[in-house]
Amino acid sequence: MRKILLILLVGVSIVTWESCSDDGFPVPPASTVPKFSVSLTNDGFAPATATFTDQSIVPERAGEVAYAWVFGDGGTSAETNPVHEYVAPGVYNVKLTITSFKLAEATEYVQKVVVLDQNATGIPVFFTDGNAVFKALINEDDPISVSIGITALEDSYGIAIDTVNAKLYISDYDADKILVANLDGSDLHDFRTNTGGADGMAIDYEAQVIYWDTDDGIRKADLNNTSLNQMEDFVTGQVDEDPEGVSIDPVTGFVYWNTYNAGVWRKNKNGSGLQEVIPDLDGAGPGGGGGSTVIIGSRIFYDVYVASGDIHIKSANLDGSSIATVTTGVSRVIFGLAYDRINEKIYWADRNNEVVKRANLDGTGTQTWLTGKVVQGLAIGRE
Repeated sequence: MRKILLILLVGVSIVTWESCSDDGFPVPPASTVPKFSVSLTNDGFAPATATFTDQSIVPERAGEVAYAWVFGDGGTSAETNPVHEYVAPGVYNVKLTITSFKLAEATEYVQKVVVLDQNATGIPVFFTDGNAVFKALINEDDPISVSIGITALEDSYGIAIDTVNAKLYISDYDADKILVANLDGSDLHDFRTNTGGADGMAIDYEAQVIYWDTDDGIRKADLNNTSLNQMEDFVTGQVDEDPEGVSIDPVTGFVYWNTYNAGVWRKNKNGSGLQEVIPDLDGAGPGGGGGSTVIIGSRIFYDVYVASGDIHIKSANLDGSSIATVTTGVSRVIFGLAYDRINEKIYWADRNNEVVKRANLDGTGTQTWLTGKVVQGLAIGRE
């Protein structure tokens, strides 16, 4: 997100740059473009020393310029590459202003600096934006998402947490594999390759098996088998339906999945009872499918494509009866649907609007929980 504001003030033009990311930025002709990077000591936890490195573009015609930093905690500096200590955790809006009196111009750039709280506790939430994996906490504070160091994914749509063994499974659709890592992002390595287009995943703790959707069915693999090729087909022949978003009901023993082009299906783990329990996703018609499912008690929650920019989240009994609408107006098919068991809230990712929302299970009390991220895979762990 970037915005440019041009203001004429007492003969000095002020150009404001505000950034929520560190990708490329526009360059006004012959203007000064402020930009900086920042590194933190102590792994980003407070107290942390921040080293700011100037990366600005200053044209020759600007002449000699002056730097002014505002660090967001009351501290300031006039150095080109300042060092500043953050004592307390928080999210700080750091502003760099570069003034050229020769051009009668002052340009500004704002970037968020996140200083973590070593003592913060809460329910961990993991998600991917397609290329990297992030973590945030559910607690009384505003959520702060931070990278856990997994940043080389090609196009990830799914995350599953093994809460028993403290492992994180990440599907990478474009790389055609599933990776596994510790919850802090360490020891990242391939779990299965040539997965058939894995997206959503679900873990059967009783059998120590992980299930995932493919482009035309469902596969499963033994969690305790380290062979990259060990897997077997659980469902095949659904190329027209395009399975998505696997979940498991441990009580009935059924594996459920959504489909991108049709309805919600299920099959017993013993191989029996293949059934489309919600045909065409409550009458949404061809192409009216979804991307996620989650089992909560005796009901299944799933998303439905109704129209462009109008995705619905619905719930139903596990046999497909008693369908109810949880929310409407989600911008795109959902690849991040998760359940907070402690607070009994459902969370979902609204990708085009770059938010994660949450609500009570009946859809009441809807609120925005996280902003500024394109979230695809979403999984909630245990405190």
